[in-house]
Amino acid sequence: MERETETVTLAEEDTHHLEETLHTHLQIQRNHSYEILTLENGHARVRMQTKLSEQIDESAYIYEASLFSCANFCAVASVNEKDSHLISARIDFLDPVRVEDESVLFEATATTTSSGKKHIDVVGTVRGIVVFESSFVTIKLDNRSLLKED
Repeated sequence: MERETETVTLAEEDTHHLEETLHTHLQIQRNHSYEILTLENGHARVRMQTKLSEQIDESAYIYEASLFSCANFCAVASVNEKDSHLISARIDFLDPVRVEDESVLFEATATTTSSGKKHIDVVGTVRGIVVFESSFVTIKLDNRSLLKED
């Protein structure tokens, strides 16, 4: 069965459009090969460089959790609030990614619900082909949260 692939074109010349400073998940960016290309209120673009250490076997396919991790980072970057945490994720891996693809571009758009939760849609592309789609929900921990430290 042949699947139609939606193509998304993202302007590469608009890289490093950082209107804001990253306020969350700072250690994650330092520990991974994620490059923030755009960081605005409610929007982020992040490039993940593929690495040999992420391939699952001799097939050279990238471990799916690596893609999810970068998409998650892109989502929280688009919200860009300290103490904001992921509470839900829906993920679709649409096409496998190989090490030789070199990079995956993730783009996230966040909206706020009436309850204050953030809903974030993330799309991952390789050379303009959509390979990953996800929806995340985050909440900001407050003094009433059981997870919040005193």
